[in-house]
Amino acid sequence: MQINFENLEKINDILIKLESLESKICSSKRWLSTNELAEYLGYSKDSIDSLVESGELRKDLHYYQKKRKRLFDKFKIDLWVTESNTSVDLIVNEIISSISS
Repeated sequence: MQINFENLEKINDILIKLESLESKICSSKRWLSTNELAEYLGYSKDSIDSLVESGELRKDLHYYQKKRKRLFDKFKIDLWVTESNTSVDLIVNEIISSISS
């Protein structure tokens, strides 16, 4: 078996990338700031702010406000991303939200 020295030089880069990936997986946070949520979803910060202002992301469901800081619940955001946007689903979510309040 022959080893190509060019490939050996790539091992260090691969290890660095694997360590970075491992740290991201192991340090998974539940509560995200607006900037962290934007990065997590691949949206801009302005898009996140627009979703909040339009009511698409709702206070006390998708995020909580502590003074001027919004803390987004990653678990609720994951559900929001995967849920259907049909009007029936929106009505059901509103009913569930009003009951749980």
